[in-house]
Amino acid sequence: MERLIIKKFVLGIMSTNCYLIENNNHSILIDPGDKAELLINYLTQNNLQLTAILLTHGHFDHIGAIDELVEKYNCPVYIHQDDYEMIYNDQLNLSNYYGELKIKSKVTAVDKDIDIGDFYFEFLHLPGHTIGSCFIILKNYHVIFSGDVLFKNGIGRFDFPTSSSTDTRNSIKKIKEIKDDYEIYPGHGELTTLIQEKLNNPYLQ
Repeated sequence: MERLIIKKFVLGIMSTNCYLIENNNHSILIDPGDKAELLINYLTQNNLQLTAILLTHGHFDHIGAIDELVEKYNCPVYIHQDDYEMIYNDQLNLSNYYGELKIKSKVTAVDKDIDIGDFYFEFLHLPGHTIGSCFIILKNYHVIFSGDVLFKNGIGRFDFPTSSSTDTRNSIKKIKEIKDDYEIYPGHGELTTLIQEKLNNPYLQ
């Protein structure tokens, strides 16, 4: 297995975690919510070409930089099909509260595993925070990008448009059933592991 590099950027007014995955000159961004110029500068300085963008869900603070990145790199963007509409709707993605955000890029809706270069991703649908919120699981490295579904010792809010407390409860049950341990890279806050969350997160008890 090739060495995997994951770099975290904390971006925007919500201090959203964006992750850059590097392996064999393939570079993939998870949730580039803001500061496209900063991300482009890093990619340029490190001679990296952006292969794709993956989104854990459609809220504004996770999608805000995609237009500039797609314009620069002409890369595909993937999101779970149930959050596809959210990309283009400022009331659903909450950008209407914080200023105008009009995404123009073509985004591809997915509901299954996707392979990109040497990466094998699963979009595990875990609605609750949004109707299409997901774990993006990097299957061949035991890594989960949990977006706003799961944080260290917490979970995402479920009082937004398309949120659901019932879906959240059902998604928590699915998380508890996941076997093995995974590194967890959440949408906000510190890194953790699935075992640590099963032991310490009050919502997973």
